[in-house]
Amino acid sequence: MKKNVLQGLILSFSLFVTATYAEQKIDPEILAEKINKVLTDFGENINVGVFVQDAKTGKVLYKKDVDRYFMPASNQKLFTAFAALRYLGPDFSYHTQLFADYKKIKKSTLNDNIYLQFSGDPTLTVPQFEFLIESLSEAGIRHIKGQAIIDDSAFDQMTLSPGSSWDDQDFCWGSPMSSLIINHNCVTATLNPAAKAGEPAKLELPDYPQTMKFINEVVTSSDKTKNCQVKVKRTDSSSYTLSGCILDKAKPQVIEMAISSPRENIRSLLNYSLKKNQISLAGGIEFKKFDAFPKAFARQDSPPLKDMVSTMLKESDNTIADALFKTMGADYAHEAGSYTNGNKAVRAILSTTLELKLPKTTLIDGAGASRYNFLKPEQIVYLLQKIFLSPESSSFISSLAIAGVDGTLKDRLNEPETRGKIYAKTGSETAVTSLAGYVETKNKQTLIFSIMINGFTEPSAKYKELEDKICKILVDAG
Repeated sequence: MKKNVLQGLILSFSLFVTATYAEQKIDPEILAEKINKVLTDFGENINVGVFVQDAKTGKVLYKKDVDRYFMPASNQKLFTAFAALRYLGPDFSYHTQLFADYKKIKKSTLNDNIYLQFSGDPTLTVPQFEFLIESLSEAGIRHIKGQAIIDDSAFDQMTLSPGSSWDDQDFCWGSPMSSLIINHNCVTATLNPAAKAGEPAKLELPDYPQTMKFINEVVTSSDKTKNCQVKVKRTDSSSYTLSGCILDKAKPQVIEMAISSPRENIRSLLNYSLKKNQISLAGGIEFKKFDAFPKAFARQDSPPLKDMVSTMLKESDNTIADALFKTMGADYAHEAGSYTNGNKAVRAILSTTLELKLPKTTLIDGAGASRYNFLKPEQIVYLLQKIFLSPESSSFISSLAIAGVDGTLKDRLNEPETRGKIYAKTGSETAVTSLAGYVETKNKQTLIFSIMINGFTEPSAKYKELEDKICKILVDAG
């Protein structure tokens, strides 16, 4: 039932995007009066930029500080997504390949190296990686006389974008960006309460090895009045300490944290997978570039780009965004993908396809995590209008989070009058919140909007409420 409702919402908006309609008479003065009142009543002197225009005609309906630069946070992903779809194509996919020479297999021994080539697939999982190694076992190989050569040259070794917060690098949204990506380069643990209060919580780990260890100091509590929280702190380069408490009736709590070294992570998983398949490796593991063989021994493909973009936009997936950013840079510059050539590539793509010229200081990474990223509300609205008028408008817009339905807007704007009426990209960073996308008004008119708020010191929830109030005004306009 839920799936049918979602499909209905998407179909409804898709038909609306392409429909012709008589221009509704939204009075810019009345709209400005309502938005200004919300901003005035908010009562804080914060940096706010708001731009609203009619999607079809381009008529400006409201603007405030639209030509000022703001940190966009994950609104940056709108630019990454469109550039990737235009440059790489909606059917582009990543390939992770295993190479081995069939001719050098005698009995159960491969008298040669095995070669693993990673392309930066941000969706690759441990089971998919294990499938590659299982293919050796299925071919009857039990001994490898040579080495395991791993090519991770698709991206450079700069795993954190310039200007990213060091505080973020412990969390999954700040995990190291390398061409060696498995499980988003995160480690996982599940906490369960013990049978009795006062006992240590139970820690469940995956059956495969993880290069970051969890030190469990969490205690089970029966005191419902106690504000039980689990705190995670990096102990050293290879471990996290879990502390605090978990209520005895609490549901399992999943903890996901970033790894430190993608190479050590792959090394550990490869050794584990070889042992699991009863395959011995005589030589060591070496990381170096090699030329691909004519045919892969085994291969894992990512979903098509259009599906990855949908996940990236709806769930605000930083790993996918930065992988695409570096991938575009690699293809554009004919060298290892980096944040530097990704910047050049995306700006060139947007300039060529949209005539949108951006200074190099505005697109530092693909995800929007860098504090050096700066965009204007008018630039975001310009992009969104070009998308609205493009052939791929319906598919792109349906990839955005839908108010009250899915993604990062699932629990926002869930009232009957706004649910399913707003398709937008959220953005959150320390002292930054943003929201940009499309609104269907009560009169079936499409508006494009960008709201950017910077420079606050309190928790972001109250500023997201301000965004929501403005969106409600837009839905009610006309």
